[in-house]
Amino acid sequence: GACDTREVVLKRDGTNVQQNSSCQATSGSWYSPYDGATWSAASDVDIDHMVPLAEAWRSGASGWTNAQRQSFANDLTRPQLIAVTDNVNQSKGDK
Repeated sequence: GACDTREVVLKRDGTNVQQNSSCQATSGSWYSPYDGATWSAASDVDIDHMVPLAEAWRSGASGWTNAQRQSFANDLTRPQLIAVTDNVNQSKGDK
């Protein structure tokens, strides 16, 4: 099957990433620029939006179509999505 956005970003941002037939990362390493940590388990990594979705909403995405918002949230063509340490990403989440 097709890889989802998370799986594509994990493959793109990781080093020596191996994926199973379901596209899940089974090995590799990921460097998180937020805290300088390197992780060897994909479960320790979140995919963060460089422009938070709430900020995009406040900046005009509220006027976009559902398709435009979905396209922005899953954009792989610009540096919008980045693999980072999960708890660091969660602690900075929009309140």
